[in-house]
Amino acid sequence: MTTASPKADGAAPMLRAADSALGRVEWLTAWIGGVTIFALMIMIAAEVILRRVFEAPIRGQVDVTELTMVSFGVLCVSHCYRHAGHIRMDLLLKVLRGRGRWIAEIVVTLIAFAVVTVLLPGAWSHFERAFEFGDSTIGISLPTWPSKLAVAVGLGILWLRLLLAFWVYGRLVIDPAATPVAVPVPPDPREDMDA
Repeated sequence: MTTASPKADGAAPMLRAADSALGRVEWLTAWIGGVTIFALMIMIAAEVILRRVFEAPIRGQVDVTELTMVSFGVLCVSHCYRHAGHIRMDLLLKVLRGRGRWIAEIVVTLIAFAVVTVLLPGAWSHFERAFEFGDSTIGISLPTWPSKLAVAVGLGILWLRLLLAFWVYGRLVIDPAATPVAVPVPPDPREDMDA
């Protein structure tokens, strides 16, 4: 049995600590996203009942929906990535082993990192403009800056997760025998199937 080099083993506790700290932030933003989805579901159900039964729709329901959809969509992205909950086309990755697999992972991470790096400054500037100029929705004049801030925060957390992924995969490219730490593991579809 091949063991990891001492240098790679020394990095494992730091990786675990960084993954754990970032994981707590991701859990918090995912929780905020989940509560937002639940609150939106309650509001839409109430709006449907009020509209159909009492002919009294909730004013501004469309504005609230537009703003919250962005929040729960982007705030959960990094948490989803960490737990491999996103859709992955990993047919090639399942065939690759050892260093080849980790090189493929680092290339895909590089592409994602580049995309997020390009999007992040624009998301932040949109938030700044909306906050500075008091941008609001058309229906009931809700401020748009909180949802634009959620985009910048969600992308920022994802950027940190991808940066950590470089460290994770880079360590495994250098020493493929090292124990994988903080590597997203996709769920086994056979375990998720209904009996």
